[in-house]
Amino acid sequence: MPWTRACRCVRNREHERRTRGPAFPGCRRPASGLVTLPRTLGESARWHGFCVAVRLWIEPQRFLCPIDGQQQQSGGLLPRGFPCRIFGSNNTMLKNRLRTPWIWLIATVVLVAGCVAPTGDAPAMEEDAAMESMGSGTLTIGIRNVDYDTFDPHASAFTQSAYVFRNIFDRLIYLDDDANYVAGLATAWEASDDATEWTLTLRDDVTFHDGSAFTADVLKFNFDRMKDPATESKQAGPLLGSYTGSEVVDDTTLKVTFETPYALFPFALSSPFMGIVSQQAVEEHGDNFSDALIGSGPFKFISEIPGNEVVLERNDDYNWGPSIFHEGPAHLESVVFRFILEEEARLSALETGEILIIDEVPPAAVDRVQGNPDTSVLGAPKVLLARGIQFNTTYPPTEDIRMRQAFMHAIDREEIDQIVFKGVYPVAYQLLTRGVKFYDASFENMFPYDPERSVELLEEMGYTEINDDGYRMKDGEVLSLFHATFPGYVAELPAEVIQAQLKRVGIEFLVNVMTGTAMMDGMASMDSTFNTALIGTYSPDPGLFLDRMYHSSTLGTRNWSKWANDELDALLRRGLETGDEAERAEIYAEVQRIINENALGAGIYANVSIFGVSSKVDGFRFDPYAHPEIFDVSVTE
Repeated sequence: MPWTRACRCVRNREHERRTRGPAFPGCRRPASGLVTLPRTLGESARWHGFCVAVRLWIEPQRFLCPIDGQQQQSGGLLPRGFPCRIFGSNNTMLKNRLRTPWIWLIATVVLVAGCVAPTGDAPAMEEDAAMESMGSGTLTIGIRNVDYDTFDPHASAFTQSAYVFRNIFDRLIYLDDDANYVAGLATAWEASDDATEWTLTLRDDVTFHDGSAFTADVLKFNFDRMKDPATESKQAGPLLGSYTGSEVVDDTTLKVTFETPYALFPFALSSPFMGIVSQQAVEEHGDNFSDALIGSGPFKFISEIPGNEVVLERNDDYNWGPSIFHEGPAHLESVVFRFILEEEARLSALETGEILIIDEVPPAAVDRVQGNPDTSVLGAPKVLLARGIQFNTTYPPTEDIRMRQAFMHAIDREEIDQIVFKGVYPVAYQLLTRGVKFYDASFENMFPYDPERSVELLEEMGYTEINDDGYRMKDGEVLSLFHATFPGYVAELPAEVIQAQLKRVGIEFLVNVMTGTAMMDGMASMDSTFNTALIGTYSPDPGLFLDRMYHSSTLGTRNWSKWANDELDALLRRGLETGDEAERAEIYAEVQRIINENALGAGIYANVSIFGVSSKVDGFRFDPYAHPEIFDVSVTE
């Protein structure tokens, strides 16, 4: 069965040096009628013995997924563990989308000839070994977020910052396409019987970009730094859970201790925010480490023009990558990340060849990108967490549960989906999305669109007067909610539709478009005067996310709801302590019950990463975090 492959494109290196722009040789278009894979096999096919095709399947009643001859029906995402990720949808939404020109996005992923993915112990494939020689060329990537915080993984909070620093800093453990653990800087990890102590065995052949060696002492320094309050870690620190310290056994062995059991510790180590930094560089540069960014990864940090671009250069000595990648150094000679907020500017740069990959293609532009003979679209659903609303439960009027309930009954998710996302982004009814483990669909209808019920709740609160502008009042004060969000269509446009929907029931929704850093700091503060904020993150396992967002220990950092509840705290920690999936399912059903019964947050839509990719790019794919993988990428004619 044929499958798409973007053609290779050799960049003119002298032209690159003079202008930092690409040459524009012609390339062939991928096979007609197919779209580029959500996870391309590229040149290094690491799924054993099968090809994948994405076909237009317009039967609205099911996705066709031949697995061992069985036709799997799905109202949304494919079963967990399915090797390819697609745009999920329920049947009603799919029927609606048949009227749209980009129905191909709701694709069927067809597997043939042996669906077996490598495990963490699987060796690199022979096809990978044949590609060990270094290539040349520069990959230029256009990223929407101009308001990144830092590229220090221990201090950063932003996913799009991780797009950059994940290429500079190696991790101890990686995930394959089925979210199985794969050895990185750690070759083995073993827990004590109660999972309060983990023993990590480390590689002995790793050097940082400054020439210093990676050892157990360096790893202990990293863990201590993540937990140091001076680091102000918003991601890495919480991922370490109840870490109490580390003991260096020898150069390649470290014992890590936790106050409470931590069964998900290996999973936490797979996060890009757990990247390992050079101790020597941190001690040398101190607070200015973010200007040095010394890791052991496949690319070295070269330069940064803040808010404009970051330049990385291949680490020619790199030979310790995980088995999910090809052996040896990266194919690319250099990578340039350019930060371009405006969607049209990013699209134009992709179309002219100035940039070879862009993120966050607006749904309205998908057909435009796919219809261009020199570009195509790749998509990866961030299937765990919905984009949605987080309520501040300590600031009036959202400190009253009736206000939060009235808000959720006033939201028409289907209208938001059709107006803003043209049906491309699936509707979400909770902060977890359909199709992921531990999702409990029984809570989906707890807050249906019901403006009449919303009005009843508001009047019950005393908001019975209506002013000339149509807003409700109580004791002469307008019912106003202050909302924090960041720039961009995925955040601003839904807020505008929600603003109109809330006005129908008499709520004034004041939208504050803020820099990401200001939004993070403002919502984290216990004195925050925002009532609501856009929320959205991603992790292949819900436990770590839910713990960060709702455990009382994260008040003042990631717990924007300001919610503190002993029962919820206990459940969240139990979910991290046990590795028993059946027990965890029961735990997270209870967690979802508490979140929904107390109206702590409202899912709006399931986030999807939509990237535009030049036909000159080969080997580009997504990891299980829905982050772009560029280590196997090459650009050729």
